[in-house]
Amino acid sequence: MKDKIIKLFFQFVSWFVFIIIATIFFVIISSGIKYFSIEFFTQYPSGGMTSGGIFPAILGSIILLIVTLTFAIPIGVLTGVFLSEFGNKTFLGRILDTSITSLSGVPSIVYGLFGYSLFSITLGFRTSIIAGSLTLAIMTLPIISSSVRESLRALPNNLRESAYALGAHKTQVIYKVLIPAARNRIITAILIGMGRVIGETAPVLLTAAVFYSTRLPGKITDPVMTLPSHIYFLAVSYGEKAQWMAKGASAFLLLFILTIYTIAFMIRRKSNVK
Repeated sequence: MKDKIIKLFFQFVSWFVFIIIATIFFVIISSGIKYFSIEFFTQYPSGGMTSGGIFPAILGSIILLIVTLTFAIPIGVLTGVFLSEFGNKTFLGRILDTSITSLSGVPSIVYGLFGYSLFSITLGFRTSIIAGSLTLAIMTLPIISSSVRESLRALPNNLRESAYALGAHKTQVIYKVLIPAARNRIITAILIGMGRVIGETAPVLLTAAVFYSTRLPGKITDPVMTLPSHIYFLAVSYGEKAQWMAKGASAFLLLFILTIYTIAFMIRRKSNVK
């Protein structure tokens, strides 16, 4: 009887949370998808944000995402490999492991203030793609490195022992055996990191985003418009006439993130089946 009661309780909690999340998704998407059009995705905002589209915000978010992953992926993967295969029993490894775990719980606004102080002011990047990307790369580092570490540790030891028995060096074992075996999980971690980067607002507002730009960025030292920051500016600075654009941009951003996470979970599920 106790088992049945506990089972029913957890089922109720699960369905309750699911209904809340589904309701949020439905409200946001249904209120914004009706504004979708070719012009909405291909034009600049105009008329005091009461007409036009969100093209520069979409392009800016994609550029920021690409530059961020350029920094985050190699550093995150190498850090995960070190923690799993080299530093798991060393003092440096324990310190790095603790630091990575601690960084996962730091609020995004703290990352934004750090990036603004270091990259925008101290290094002189000001408001730019490079300043925002470096800040977001530091935010994404715990996600990628922790996932790579756990993915490699989850592999059976006989996989390593078999490779060593065939005469492979440790570097060969890692990059020719272990990483290919954990490839799907690593890709999943990168996609989850992408989902977080594309939806961040506070760090981007402080380091990379501008309210409105009349031209597309030509180099990484230029500022950009992004979807989260554009939605924020529309919500706090404009009246009811501009809220339709905020609703449409919110719906598109949510659908984009859901697509990334769906792909990630499909890859992870495929990996688990194997």
